[in-house]
Amino acid sequence: MSSYQSRINNCSNKKQTPIILALDYDLDKYNNKYLYEKCKEIISITESKICAIKINFHLLLSLSHIQILELNILAHKFDLQSIADIKLNDIGNTNKVTVNKLHKLGFDAVIVNPFIGVTEMESIVNYAHSRRFGIISLVYMSHPSSYEGYGLQIYTSNNEYSNTESIPMYKLLYGYSRSSGADGIVIGATKVDIIKEISELNEIKIYSPGFFTQYGSIDDAVKAGTDYFILGRHILNSSSPLDNVNLILHQIRKGKKFSH
Repeated sequence: MSSYQSRINNCSNKKQTPIILALDYDLDKYNNKYLYEKCKEIISITESKICAIKINFHLLLSLSHIQILELNILAHKFDLQSIADIKLNDIGNTNKVTVNKLHKLGFDAVIVNPFIGVTEMESIVNYAHSRRFGIISLVYMSHPSSYEGYGLQIYTSNNEYSNTESIPMYKLLYGYSRSSGADGIVIGATKVDIIKEISELNEIKIYSPGFFTQYGSIDDAVKAGTDYFILGRHILNSSSPLDNVNLILHQIRKGKKFSH
């Protein structure tokens, strides 16, 4: 079995799409059975224009293990990857147990919070890769107040020279992500300058959420260097989801060359 990074790159190139569908349905509207059916339906409708699905706590806390597994089996039937968005952030043993459980549920990758530190990041990346499982690292969220954490200036020490320097938190988290060998990083589409800054280093794939509902711009993200575009409610709540995906894909393709 190939690595997660190879699998999603291959699917993206084959279908000529960098779109990841986030199954973030409004839970107040649906009971569990109907929610499950809606997820199956939207995956089947859009599968030719997406390369992965993303499942967060909306579904993980609502659907049964069997339903989650069957959604992932359906995704794999269409050659899609499945990403668990739980922003994993715990001690090493808990992280490994979680990755193992997610793997058994049919997931291909998990989003991790690198605030656990570079040592634990290296540990979970190595463990995941031994199972051909992917780790995507959260570097900067998309919501308006995210600067209160990810934009903080922090001081780091250089033991060799016993001096300190001030850097933004996101740069430290990016460093943890890159040096640990993570398969990609998440930077919100609303942080265009930071996407551009990191993409110019050409070291790691960038996944961006936060379009439309949070006012992120597809055109700006393409120009800045986003590799994978995570879209949810704008597609899920549309009366014509496939048409919406096609319009977004046209926007992306105008300014983006494949392959990954």
